[in-house]
Amino acid sequence: MSALQQLIEVITPKQDGADRFVGANMHPEGFRVYGGQVLAQAVSAAVSTVAEDRAIHSQHAYFLRPGDVRKPIVLEVERARDGGSFSSRRVVASQDDKPILVSSMSFQAASRGDDFQPPMPQVVPPDSLASERQLSLEAGSLDESFMITTGEDLDIRVVNPIDWNNLVPRAPILRAWMKTTAPVADEPRLHQALLTYMSDAFLVDVCLITHGRRYDDANWQVASLDHALWFHEPFRADEWLLHIVETERTGGGRGLARGSFYAIDGRLVATTMQQSLIRRRQD
Repeated sequence: MSALQQLIEVITPKQDGADRFVGANMHPEGFRVYGGQVLAQAVSAAVSTVAEDRAIHSQHAYFLRPGDVRKPIVLEVERARDGGSFSSRRVVASQDDKPILVSSMSFQAASRGDDFQPPMPQVVPPDSLASERQLSLEAGSLDESFMITTGEDLDIRVVNPIDWNNLVPRAPILRAWMKTTAPVADEPRLHQALLTYMSDAFLVDVCLITHGRRYDDANWQVASLDHALWFHEPFRADEWLLHIVETERTGGGRGLARGSFYAIDGRLVATTMQQSLIRRRQD
């Protein structure tokens, strides 16, 4: 099984009873479960309980506990509402009967209205950049236990890569091209789950680099607190997406970042925001 096939299986949890699903972990040797994985699993579980003519347009989630990579994740879906054009679902992801994530999602039947979006920023094309995996292999720094941006499932190319070994405060913005490493099935809900998986990358990082902080500094506690994601229009996760990630605010031991996903043709297809815990540990 390829890494991409494994990713697709992991973010598509198996049904285990009425509105109950069980998912595996993508990086079973990692130090924790990657948050984007659980977010994507929650989307897949909820989507499977909603009529196909209703597409997900938003997800709001709270990370409650670190996930244990050695244990399966149980996802239970609550069918909160099915209205005339909207459906709402609530998903609780648990391990050992303790919730690690709660997520609410909203789905909408196709509608029409006014249209506006900001133009896509101009950046260098992905073909002119090295992938995060290539850079890690060349530097001899590949962490094979936790390959979120450096695995063989996703092709991620950062316009100005982060040098974690020589970190200094820098501009509060990251720009990264992202896509799967191979074509995937023409199933819109699968592409939405894949983008959800991608959406958790770099939102904590951009807050850290704003102050020249390392994610593994033992003097600091770093973790994701909550995550919001809005889908605007159709896209493909196996075609290049530009993710523009910016620090909105840091303070009070927290960091807030915003991300915008653009298709290569310039369409703004999704927006995300995340608040993270970034606080100095007590002596």
